[in-house]
Amino acid sequence: MTEKDKKLKTNQMMTIQIGDGQVLIGHKTEIGKLNDVLEIGNRYRAKKGLKNVNLEDWLRKESTWEFIIKVNVEHLKKSNLQIHDWRENSLFSDEIPNWEIPSLDFGETLKNFPKDIKGRILYSEILKSKEFQSVIKSQRGGKPENRGVWANLYILLDLATFLDVDLKYEMYDVFIHSNILTHRDNGGESFKKLNIAIDKYIPSESGNSEGRFIMIAKMLRKKLEITSTKGYNEKEHNSQIQQKRDEIEKNLIFALESKIVTSYEKLKVIITNLEINL
Repeated sequence: MTEKDKKLKTNQMMTIQIGDGQVLIGHKTEIGKLNDVLEIGNRYRAKKGLKNVNLEDWLRKESTWEFIIKVNVEHLKKSNLQIHDWRENSLFSDEIPNWEIPSLDFGETLKNFPKDIKGRILYSEILKSKEFQSVIKSQRGGKPENRGVWANLYILLDLATFLDVDLKYEMYDVFIHSNILTHRDNGGESFKKLNIAIDKYIPSESGNSEGRFIMIAKMLRKKLEITSTKGYNEKEHNSQIQQKRDEIEKNLIFALESKIVTSYEKLKVIITNLEINL
C-alpha cells in the first residue's frame, strides 16, 4: 500500500444525529462515545419525568459486563479470522511478521471481576485492562471532546436499551435500518478508489493529484447538497444520499476506466451536469 493509499484510508469520526442529540462515532472502528448516548438518554427520561441515570449505574451491573464480555469474544474471533486469512492468502506471506494473535481464552470471567460489598462491579480497574481496550475504554487526556468512555456500537446500543425505549428505537433506526455506517464506509472506499483512478487515468502534470481529489470531493458534496465539511449534518444522515454518493463514485470510476472520461476538465463537466434523483 502506498503512502497515498494510507492517507485516504482513514477512520473518519462522524457526528451522527440521534433524535435531539448527536453521537460521535468512527465509521471504520464503529467505536462511539458512551457519554453522548447517556446525555441524549437522560433528556428523553427527563421529558417523561424519570430520574437521571449515571453511567456508573449501568457500568456496575453484571448484565452489562456479561454483554461486554460477549462482544469482546466476538470481536477477537473476527480479528483472528482476518489475520489468519491475511497470512493464508497473501502473496508475501514470508514477509508478514509472526504476530501473536490474541487468545480468546483471556481468563476474565464475571466471577473473577472485582465487586463491592453490594456485589456491584468495580469497573474502573476493568476499563484499564488491555483485555477490553478494543471494545470499551476510558479516555481522560487529550482534547475535551475526546474525553469520556468509548465503546463498540453493540455496547452503545446496549446502553441505549438501558436508558430509554425511544432512544433505543432511534439508535436502531439510524444504525441498523438506515445502516448509516455501512453507507459511509462504502462511500469512503469508493471515493478512495475514485482518487486512485483519477491518479492513474488523468494524472496531474505536476505529479500531485491531491488538489484534484479535494476539488472533486467538494463538487460531489455540493451536488448532493452536503454543505457541512465537519462531521455529518442532517442531510448526510439520510441513507439514500449515502447510497447515491457510492453509486455516483462507482460510475465515475467506470467512466475513467472505460476512457469515456479522458481529462480532468471533462470529469468536472460531468459532475457539474449530473442530475441527482433521490
